[in-house]
Formats: sequence, C-alpha cells, structure tokens
Amino acid sequence: MNGRLTLRILLGVAGLAVLALPLSACAKDAVTAGSSSTAGSSSLHSLEAEATEFAFSPSEWSVPSGNEIAVTFYNAGGIEHEWAVIKLGEDLITGDDFTEEKVLWEVEKRKPGVLVTENFTWDTPGTYQIVCALDGHFDAGMVGSLTVS
Repeated sequence: MNGRLTLRILLGVAGLAVLALPLSACAKDAVTAGSSSTAGSSSLHSLEAEATEFAFSPSEWSVPSGNEIAVTFYNAGGIEHEWAVIKLGEDLITGDDFTEEKVLWEVEKRKPGVLVTENFTWDTPGTYQIVCALDGHFDAGMVGSLTVS
C-alpha cells in the first residue's frame, strides 16, 4: 500500500511538471520576443539587450517616444557589464570621455548570468548612444544606438 501511494505521488508530480513546461516556454518567449504587449488601454513596449565580451546584441534598438519601455538586459558574458544611455549631444568618442553626468539612464552593472528588466520612458525623440561604461568596455566595442521616434 505504501508503494502505491508513493507511485501515485510521483506520477502526480511528473504530471504537474509536464503541464508546467509549456507555461515556462511561454514565459521565456514573452521575455525574448522583443515586441510590445498591451494591457487594458495602456501599452508597455519592450526591448532586449544582451551583453558579452565586448558587444551588445542587438546593437541597435528603436522605441516610440512617450511610452513606458521595459528594458530587459541579460549579461551573457563572463564579466560584469551594464547598459547605459548617454544624453543627446553627449556621445562618447573614447572611454576617457565618459562621466556619470553624461548618463541619461542605465541598467547598472550586472554580474554574469544575470537577467533584469527595468522600465523607463524616453520623451525626447532622437538617436541615443548606448554604452557599457565600465572601464575599457566602450573602447573594446561595447557601443550601440537607440532611436526614439
């Protein structure tokens, strides 16, 4: 009798796991889709950025102005990285040009393997420079652009 109860419990747990797999796949697709979603009358747009040594993927993004944007940043590299938006007209030429005063908004440095989503609204249209402002990363090629229209 005890063996049958154990078997039933194991089958029940296995059944729940099988049911959960499609749901977890849907959740991952929602994060990686990079499209906008709507909830009620307001919409939340999204963009994704992945950091490695020493690049962003993708390296160009486009978002509408005046809308809240969910920025999902994943550090797929082996060292810390960040995703910093430089103010319009303050673009860096070399890493030595960087100062914190030039940053409009950023996902602060994250350890390898970390995925984070933060929300921000860009109200001013234009093309913003995106950098990893950690020492040496910009000069190594961690730069991109964000077009707000």
